[in-house]
Amino acid sequence: MQRDIDTQVQDDDRVQEMRARIIDSAIVVFRERGFHQASTRMIADGARIAQSNIYNYVRNKDDILYLVCERLVGLYKRGLDEAVAMHELPYERLTAALHGVIDVMFEHRDELVLLYNETHALEKADRRLILKAVARFTKEFQDLLDAYLAAGGTLRISNRRIGANLLTFVPAIVALRWWDLSIHSTRAEASEQIFSFILGGLGIAEPK
Repeated sequence: MQRDIDTQVQDDDRVQEMRARIIDSAIVVFRERGFHQASTRMIADGARIAQSNIYNYVRNKDDILYLVCERLVGLYKRGLDEAVAMHELPYERLTAALHGVIDVMFEHRDELVLLYNETHALEKADRRLILKAVARFTKEFQDLLDAYLAAGGTLRISNRRIGANLLTFVPAIVALRWWDLSIHSTRAEASEQIFSFILGGLGIAEPK
């Protein structure tokens, strides 16, 4: 998924540290202003970096938006890998992966809302890279579904790709509708009920 972003700094650790600060600032600025109304000066100020110095780590605002989207997709992948690594049985792997995705979406609600609102602003080649990464992430859930079905599991729908998309997209409600959910539920309650709704709707149950 990754593409190279030019940097004038040779110290990789320094680049990672400064880009993390730039990304954190950009998430706040993009959420408040929107991508098109945001400026690199605003992002630099939030990151406590001189505006002239920010160009040592990125070329422009488009690079920053790409880095924000790349971080979020990477967090999805990390959450999935960590959840799956803890289990051996296909049903347990699948349900742990779903819990992992819900947790990531809760922890990174601002980034997720930003991703949905601003992906269209990415340059065409960057948008294609991000969408391909999301598709690969979805395919990993489809593989988990395949393993679960091969082990005797059941699924209410015949199209496993649709099932994988539902598993990875429905949890986004915790970010996209948290403005309402937070008034009427706790995080723990929302997480468990969304989890139960997805499994129940797809007919996923532990094989006998």
